[in-house]
Amino acid sequence: MPIRQPALTRRALAALAGASLAAKEERAQASDYPNRAVAVIVPFTPGGAADTAGRVVAKGLGDRLGQSFVVENRPGAGSTLGAAMVARAAPDGYTLLAHSTGAVLIAPHFLPVPYDTFRSFTPIAMTCQSNSVVAAHPSVPFRDIPGLIAYARANPGKLRFGSAGNGTITHLFGEIFRMEAGIEIEHVPYRGSSPALVDLLAGRVELIFDTIATEPVRNGQLVGLAVVGERRSPQLPQVPTLGELGFNRAGAVSWFGLAGPAGLPEEVVAKLARETEAICAAPETAEQMARIGLAPRFEAGEALRARWRREYEVFGAVIRRAGVRPG
Repeated sequence: MPIRQPALTRRALAALAGASLAAKEERAQASDYPNRAVAVIVPFTPGGAADTAGRVVAKGLGDRLGQSFVVENRPGAGSTLGAAMVARAAPDGYTLLAHSTGAVLIAPHFLPVPYDTFRSFTPIAMTCQSNSVVAAHPSVPFRDIPGLIAYARANPGKLRFGSAGNGTITHLFGEIFRMEAGIEIEHVPYRGSSPALVDLLAGRVELIFDTIATEPVRNGQLVGLAVVGERRSPQLPQVPTLGELGFNRAGAVSWFGLAGPAGLPEEVVAKLARETEAICAAPETAEQMARIGLAPRFEAGEALRARWRREYEVFGAVIRRAGVRPG
């Protein structure tokens, strides 16, 4: 007489079979990815560094994978509006986020974002870094970082630095430097980098920590004191990094990357990362990015996930210590 299997066992076997079938279907879909257009959400207005970086990578992916990677600009709420769209999207690889550090590593610390950095997104790749420049108005009586620190200590609160706004990375770079150097410099927030640069050029503030200062430093309008980056800027090879000078021990840099919703299939992540690495290595990518002060820099896998965790904690600590508020 045959032994009848308990109903629970049959249900368990059916569930396992269903899971196995779903996994096979997922792998098949991933191997066929992409078989239709992919939306690349840029959470900023057109024309800026994030938009340019996103478009360079999107075009490269489209060329290499034979499908359209269509950039959609969705600015708003400090870049969190576009990020939230991706967090809510289906985890199939057809909605991606071309992000800056702000949307995923900074904004959640002081804005009411509708997502969780580590539960809502899948990191795919770092695509490039922005070599922000510590630049000064030529009227200041110093020409290097030691001179800046000596002057600030002798004249506490007299130096002012402009930023693109409260909580932006251009603000946090100034706060990190101020804390590490043990000096008092006043933060003056603007509505974007351009008006901050205008006031710096006019001498209404003395300092800025922003890649937008690269060209004015090159043409002699501003004094380049240091680069906030892991490497020297190709546009300013004579300007040392803060790391070379013993600062930026926090290791925070400005960078742009590609991410997807949580639960993105590993095969899709691997394919996108592999193709992005090839795009970053292409000479034409470096040429296109150099025009706006960016340098290709690829990172993926555990190294990128570790960077997310590390810099999330760094920026959170700075925001709490500096008492950063929206506005």
